[in-house]
Amino acid sequence: MQILPRQLGLGSLIAISISAMLGSGIFVLPGIVIHQTGPSAWLAYLLAAICVLPAAFSKSELSTAMPTSGGTYVYLERTFGPLVGTIAGLGLCLSLLLKSSFALVGFGAYLAIFTTVPVELTALALLAAVLILNLLGVMKVGGTLVFIVTVTLGGLLALATVSLFSMEQSHLTPFLTEGLDGLFSATALVFVSFAGVTKIAAIAEEAKNPEKNLPRGILLSLFIVTIVYCGVTFSLSSHLPSSELYGDLRPIYTLSEKVAGPMWAMGAAVLGVVAMTSMANAGILAASRFPFAMSRDLLLPPLLSFVHPRFLTPIWSILLSGVFIAAVISFLNVEKIAKLASAFMLVLYAVENVAVIILRETRVQWYKPGFKSPFYPWMQIFGMVSCLTLLFYMGGIVFSAMLAIIIPGTLLFFFYGRKQTGRRGVIGIRGRRRDFVEETYEDFDQRATIDFSRTASVVISLFGNERSPEMVIEMGSGLANDRELEVIHLKEVPEQTVLTGIEGDSPLVRALRRRIQVMAKKRNLEISFDAIVSHDIYRTIFDVSKRLHCRWLVTEWRGKTSGAFTIHNPMGWLRDHLSCNLATFRDAGVRYIRKILVLIQSEGVDGLVIHTADHLAQVHEAELVFVRCLDEDAMDEVVDHERRILEYLVTGCQSKWELKILKSTSQVDAMISESVEYDLFIFGISQKESRFRRIFGSDSDRLIEKAACSVIAIQMPQHVRSFGNILSKQFLALFRPSKQD
Repeated sequence: MQILPRQLGLGSLIAISISAMLGSGIFVLPGIVIHQTGPSAWLAYLLAAICVLPAAFSKSELSTAMPTSGGTYVYLERTFGPLVGTIAGLGLCLSLLLKSSFALVGFGAYLAIFTTVPVELTALALLAAVLILNLLGVMKVGGTLVFIVTVTLGGLLALATVSLFSMEQSHLTPFLTEGLDGLFSATALVFVSFAGVTKIAAIAEEAKNPEKNLPRGILLSLFIVTIVYCGVTFSLSSHLPSSELYGDLRPIYTLSEKVAGPMWAMGAAVLGVVAMTSMANAGILAASRFPFAMSRDLLLPPLLSFVHPRFLTPIWSILLSGVFIAAVISFLNVEKIAKLASAFMLVLYAVENVAVIILRETRVQWYKPGFKSPFYPWMQIFGMVSCLTLLFYMGGIVFSAMLAIIIPGTLLFFFYGRKQTGRRGVIGIRGRRRDFVEETYEDFDQRATIDFSRTASVVISLFGNERSPEMVIEMGSGLANDRELEVIHLKEVPEQTVLTGIEGDSPLVRALRRRIQVMAKKRNLEISFDAIVSHDIYRTIFDVSKRLHCRWLVTEWRGKTSGAFTIHNPMGWLRDHLSCNLATFRDAGVRYIRKILVLIQSEGVDGLVIHTADHLAQVHEAELVFVRCLDEDAMDEVVDHERRILEYLVTGCQSKWELKILKSTSQVDAMISESVEYDLFIFGISQKESRFRRIFGSDSDRLIEKAACSVIAIQMPQHVRSFGNILSKQFLALFRPSKQD
């Protein structure tokens, strides 16, 4: 796979980000915005920046977790799958190219001050120069942009500062000429000006120290540009009435001429030409990385991922971008199409916020961002709502933008990309599963040495984040009853990673292997250990347990983590499909099991719960307390009846035991409170959980997470569970008091 060298420092990243914004957004749009909302135009820019902020935080997080070329395309492709990735990559590429085209044509309004050369020819000549600069290498682009951005920012800030001494208060009223509707419409319009703030993520593969420099570059460039936009727009509003700015495509020149005279105005025109050029330059730089990344992922022809051996740039991707821009300049109404593409970028900003939520809540093992968005998930929710609100104020143009990108992207995927790749994305892997019924599955690392000709009584799955792997193994050994254990350490990698290309065991795995060998020798246990790298660790767990014909699968699960919701509950998926018993263990740090609390719920799984608790009590020389929780207003007759059932169920236990009946309005709260006095809490899960409970947390999740002691939640296979529930109902009917009694 072709890899681009890391050459861009923080200064270059900030320059590229600012140059992607500092063009038509400040040199062309302010006149139109002021006419639309009046002196409140600066507020429209500020509101747009606030709406961009969640996407900036989300993009910063995503870019540090996946610092590779392609930016938003890579994040959405890995999250939602190649179809969405193709649409997103195509949309982002086209939108940036259209913005670059708009900048190349838009600078003609300033160039016309100096020459009468046709704008189209000048734009094409400038395009050729920009393409040559990009082909020569990203360091040439980065160094040039630092100089251009510094000069442009200095000039704009000087203009805003000078204009403060000659403001006219009369121009600042009324503040909202078209009311709130006009302000929000203007905010949606100027959102285009900030569309380039996160584009440095598309060149993350070429950034030095991306974990720190990418978030800093994105957030600092947003802060700097917001100050410039608001300051310059306020100066325009305070010096020129809205009526004079209507239709003015060179408002910075007009302001400079009024404030400082013709010489300053000529300097402003030069800045306009330079800024538009740098915006086009940065747009081509970022846009060309989308086809490059898509080609590496087999969604576009491999030619586009070719890197020139001397200049180290994706030359064919850059040239294709140049051809597209030339066609747009020559044949299309660039301004309208750029607005269509920018409307689609609003949608993508909203989807980026969704991607952060999905990647965090599905607990994808490889998702380890160096920077995490603050105020999660409320920051992302605000970003989604604000983007959708701005889309509403853009009107019907949104639907045109969506169709213009979705239809070609979908056709491209189905006629080319789908034949090249079978990736599903995190949503496909963690979402609703249809592949558990398949008999074959070959997603193992080729270095794994599991012998499927043998059997194992217990399979113990480790993910690398266990509080104490030895304690999980100890719980599994208690269930194995001196039979063989299979311990597997699972590492999840993105689908784009070739499993056979991964290096040998990590230091963590080697250390774990050594500790398990010592434990097996000391405890006289028969333990096999294997490390597996997989694209789909839960499917791998299912496959290993099925092929080894185990009776138990033991894994650590800490319940629903803190946050607003949990999209994916992997234990729920396993519970519904495993052909063996599942023991979900939560380690609370207890190392000596002397007292075990067992919840009996009069359901089909109770027999297995009692047998397991009795066996573990014998292994650890512990005593058992069997508890039945009833409603707070349960009558004495009901209590006696339940006690008799409980006595009958536990009579065969060989360990020391006692019975306890609790009355409470909430079984969960009662058991959490009761668990304080115990070392281990065991209960069974017999009911299939609804989708709602999986997202917002079930009773079993709360018990696992909140209990004061260690927890083992037991679940039978689905088919055994259903049969057990039928027998349980028939059994309970024998103890039900008759009406005569």
